[in-house]
Amino acid sequence: MLEALGVSRRYGWRWALKNLSIAVSPGETLALLGKNGSGKTTLLKSFAGLLRPTEGAVHVNGEPLSREARGRIGLLSHEPMLYAGLTIRENLGYFAKLFGMESGEISARVRLLAETLDIGELLDEPVRVLSQGLRQRAALARSLLHDPEVVLLDEPFSGLDPDAAERLENVVRALCEGRERIVVFTTHDLSKAFDMAGKITVLAGGRLAYERSAENSSEEEVLAAFDESPGDAA
Repeated sequence: MLEALGVSRRYGWRWALKNLSIAVSPGETLALLGKNGSGKTTLLKSFAGLLRPTEGAVHVNGEPLSREARGRIGLLSHEPMLYAGLTIRENLGYFAKLFGMESGEISARVRLLAETLDIGELLDEPVRVLSQGLRQRAALARSLLHDPEVVLLDEPFSGLDPDAAERLENVVRALCEGRERIVVFTTHDLSKAFDMAGKITVLAGGRLAYERSAENSSEEEVLAAFDESPGDAA
């Protein structure tokens, strides 16, 4: 279970999140929607432990987010967080060691992810020569190296051409199947949210404006929630 419990986060005078409570259960895929500046990225970074809430707390399996729990979380952010001058293989090997993986398991894990993401023939290419879609796949491989229980994806399809977006979508769908993994992704594409998520959540001005199963949601309701008054969180 991944939970935000009354989480608020302030940058100077502005509240990016205000008294936000959300719970995501094992096996659940959550689409996190909202306008730019609504708090989506701040929430993902709080879930990942990269930001500490000003108020409230993030819990994993009923316990406050710890260093050990952070090791079970994978984050794909706007930036690929890869070293441009290193090859994909060198990047993945470096981050695998940061994740504390044993040397004997790194090569097998890198091969598996490279095959899954169809970048096996590019492992020895420097990241700087890759297209945006290929960098995104390499970055996803980085975030999945340690086989995380929680996968956080911040606008994973942004800026990709239709073919690259479809490839990545298939990978994300595979992540959501076959095990009790938590997947949370942000997107501006309502069709992808409804196609891929079990639950739809909308943030407006750092507050929870909408939360319902995708099956019981409509695009009209979701779009209306985008414009809910943010109150003092604006």
